[in-house]
Amino acid sequence: MPSHSSPTTESPAGTESPAGTEPPAGTDPSQPDETPTELYFGYSADAPDLTTVDVKTVAPATLAGEPAVLTVIGESHYVGLPALGFHELCSCKPLPHERTHRTPLSAGAEREFRFESDRLDARTVVEGRPLDAFPGPEAATVAYRFDPEAWTTIRVGDGGYETYHTYPEYDLALYTETTMTPRRGAQR
Repeated sequence: MPSHSSPTTESPAGTESPAGTEPPAGTDPSQPDETPTELYFGYSADAPDLTTVDVKTVAPATLAGEPAVLTVIGESHYVGLPALGFHELCSCKPLPHERTHRTPLSAGAEREFRFESDRLDARTVVEGRPLDAFPGPEAATVAYRFDPEAWTTIRVGDGGYETYHTYPEYDLALYTETTMTPRRGAQR
C-alpha cells in the first residue's frame, strides 16, 4: 500500500484525469499507516469479498474481449474478469487465497506468477523499478493518488493490463504486466 496519510486529488495541468482520482468523502487522513515490506498477489476463480476492503475507485473495462472491473483499494488493487473466472487481488496485507504470491517492495525485485484455468491463462511479471520510472497517471485507465508521489494505476492494453504501485518511502515504482490468453471455446 502506498503511503496515503493525506490523499490529494490534483491532476497534472492540462490533462484529463483518469477514472477515480477523487478520494471518497469523509476520508480520514489522520489514521496511522503501517509501512508494508511486501506486496501479495492472490488469484482465484471466485470473486473476493470486497466489502472487507477500502474501495477507492472502480472503473469498467474490457479484458480478453469480456467485461471486467478495475478497482483501486486502500491496500492496492483488484482486477475481476468474471466471465473467464479470473480474479486478482493485490494487497500489502497477507491474503487468504490458495494461489498467493509475495513480492518484496524493493527496486530490482523480479517475479513471475501464472494463473491457469479451463477458461484462461494469465501471466504476471513484476518488476521493482526506481520511483522516477513511473510514467504518471495520464495514460491510466484508472488511477488513485494517495500522496504527492504515492499512486496506484491500472492501464488496460492489448492482451492484458499493467499496474504501477509507487512507494516514495522506498524510492520504488512496482510495475506489473499481466498478459491474458483465453482458452479456445472458453468465451461465451
